[in-house]
Amino acid sequence: MSMKGKKFSQHTSNSFFETKMDFLIPIIPNNKLEIFSKIFRNEIIAALHNQPTSLPVILNPIHKMISRPGLGVAVSVGGTNGYASAFRITQKGIITFINRKKFSIPKIIDKNKLFHLISENILSVIGKEKNFTIGIGLAYPLKPHLYQGFIDGELLYMTKGRNIKNLAGKRVGQEFHKFILKEYNLDNKVAVANDVICLLLGGENIEIAGIVGTGLNFAYWEKRANIAPLKLNHLPGFGQREVAVNIESQNFNKLPETKLRRTVDKYSSDPGKSLAEKEAAGAYLYQIFNAGKDKLLGTDFPKLTSTDQLNDIIRGAFRNENPNFKIQIPKARAFAERILHRSAQITAIELCGIMMKLGKTKGAVPVVMEGGIFWKAHNYHALVNLYVNMILPEVIPSFARLFGSSRRGIAILARGM
Repeated sequence: MSMKGKKFSQHTSNSFFETKMDFLIPIIPNNKLEIFSKIFRNEIIAALHNQPTSLPVILNPIHKMISRPGLGVAVSVGGTNGYASAFRITQKGIITFINRKKFSIPKIIDKNKLFHLISENILSVIGKEKNFTIGIGLAYPLKPHLYQGFIDGELLYMTKGRNIKNLAGKRVGQEFHKFILKEYNLDNKVAVANDVICLLLGGENIEIAGIVGTGLNFAYWEKRANIAPLKLNHLPGFGQREVAVNIESQNFNKLPETKLRRTVDKYSSDPGKSLAEKEAAGAYLYQIFNAGKDKLLGTDFPKLTSTDQLNDIIRGAFRNENPNFKIQIPKARAFAERILHRSAQITAIELCGIMMKLGKTKGAVPVVMEGGIFWKAHNYHALVNLYVNMILPEVIPSFARLFGSSRRGIAILARGM
């Protein structure tokens, strides 16, 4: 074949690959991004007025509160990892974290085994101290409750491909308190809230918080006056001016379905639910790759076992012994980049929807963010910034990764006034 013929063949092959990729996982057209953001905003408004919507929009009996001085332990239970961190709050409200210990969370774990794991890490960081409070930030949907002056949360259902057996439908704080009293003879107060609420609570002068990691979620401060009285009935005994709103934005279902999301959703533990999360979050992005790799790259390209490997492919750090591997890599990189681009579009759509709801459509808007996808995936936060600019060209999103913000929020939760 002549060089001209080779170039034509290569161009045809690449065009065919792009066509297949567009069919399996299309990029949302730029002129549709703003439309979907407005739909997301309208979904929030509908939920705040107790109307049918894909977004649960859970009100939390939490305001911009200060904390009582004393000792406590902040515990985070995420989609993949967790930690326990002892802290002390001074009379002036200064929070100092004394030490921290990380632990891994299995995909499937029984409630009692998880509670043992948390308890052992609490005891490891607190030492011989007995007089302390416990705050737990949980990365799963919770129905908030006020119990004896402390905030608790009933676990509604599991997400992120995780399963904590025998905990759904129960109030986590009360269950954990009973457990440590029986198993460890500890009678400590326990407060529980969703992880993104803790992130919002710990971000000083921040109105919006988001997590794009194993899962996808946003929270923001809403004025009480903007919430319908019937919806406010969910917060008996709570009369503060502002309310911490957990959007549970992984449930947004107004985006057109893609072939690969349909496949991932079909074989997930919760088909038909968490649809935005299944195209945007780390628990699922590698599964999107696996669902499309045979058609785009061939059956001999290896399956991925984690979303970190998408980054490895893009950065040229993914290795395999297959002789055809080097030939496949350019297309694999393009596919991995496409997956992250669509994820970034979904994140930008939701973030802009919140900004529209708050009327923050011009100037700098600070947003505190957490999550491995947002901060570690190749050029991810720059992509989100790009798509935000397409939707709201007069907004300058100021993404902050405030060290210890989530821990600070859990500490405030544990010793809040």
